[in-house]
Amino acid sequence: MVHQQLDALATQHLVWQGQIWPGQTMEWEIEDPARDGPRADDDPAPTWNTTLRLSLPTLGGVEARLHLTPAGVALRLTGDSADTVAALRAGQPRLAEALAAANLPLTGVSPEQREPA
Repeated sequence: MVHQQLDALATQHLVWQGQIWPGQTMEWEIEDPARDGPRADDDPAPTWNTTLRLSLPTLGGVEARLHLTPAGVALRLTGDSADTVAALRAGQPRLAEALAAANLPLTGVSPEQREPA
């Protein structure tokens, strides 16, 4: 555990895999913008990138890549099937409303189907 904590500090990159509820696994990856080094005063504000991967009972495999900036959040959503992508598109208005209510504007969203391996 200490080795993992030291590695996360050194690389400014954290990956967590585990169960979020019984039988439901998730992978969460966070990239710290500080890993690129110190910023000058005139540099743009840092951005955070995080990726969440899980397989849901109804939707199947879903990957959400979030790009957080001072302007808001942009999402790239990838689903395993056309039905999953359609459900993600249908939920976009509710997602935008929920994020706006949390004072986090949705600056862009792109649902797409995963390319076959």
